[in-house]
Amino acid sequence: MSEGLSAAQLKELKDMLLARRKALTAEMDQNIENLAPPEVNAGSVSQDENARLRNQTREVDAALTNLDMADIARIDRALEAMDEGSYGVCARCGCHIPFERLKVEPMTQHCVKCKGELEQAAARA
Repeated sequence: MSEGLSAAQLKELKDMLLARRKALTAEMDQNIENLAPPEVNAGSVSQDENARLRNQTREVDAALTNLDMADIARIDRALEAMDEGSYGVCARCGCHIPFERLKVEPMTQHCVKCKGELEQAAARA
């Protein structure tokens, strides 16, 4: 078990992760179901506009599916870290991530300080 987190805290966080994973999977399934093949119409202007709107919706659903897949991968990494006993430890500096931060973002791999530094570095790049 991770130092700094009680068994009850770990259970609460695991339940949050599993619930979020279930919700994301349902959203992703719906987005995939909405993905119809792109339409190519050479008909009237209104038919072309409708096809363009359907294609835009398809692109949005595909983007949302990709985001959901990335979040599911982050959740799976957090669940694996729980199983390994390394959950709640910053991947950058090794400090224990406070329970309050993990409740806000249970799949985080970084403490607030390191996450801020990483975001600043990314903004400068």
